[in-house]
Amino acid sequence: MRAAGVRACVCELGRARGHLEGAIAELEQARLAWGVWADGVRKQAEQRTGLNVADGFGLLGDEEYVRALRLGGWFDDAAGAAVVALEAAGGGAGLLPVCPCTAASGQ
Repeated sequence: MRAAGVRACVCELGRARGHLEGAIAELEQARLAWGVWADGVRKQAEQRTGLNVADGFGLLGDEEYVRALRLGGWFDDAAGAAVVALEAAGGGAGLLPVCPCTAASGQ
């Protein structure tokens, strides 16, 4: 797997890629935690309004619920940006040279 090679890499680009891999894992955990929190916000909004998300878009009138949904978009954007950065650091689409450590080992 590529991750093992990156962690073993000694060049600065390889180290940066290792940090990005760690950031992606942490961002995924943050997204999961956000989801649990947002589900609680949804349940509270349903209790306050008497509406259910299955009923349509009526719950989008609840400001707290809408703020929770918007925050989720920022979590998604952050995770997506980290993935793009990792792909770029790996030489994807010819954006940057492949890390010499992983290129030499064929990873």
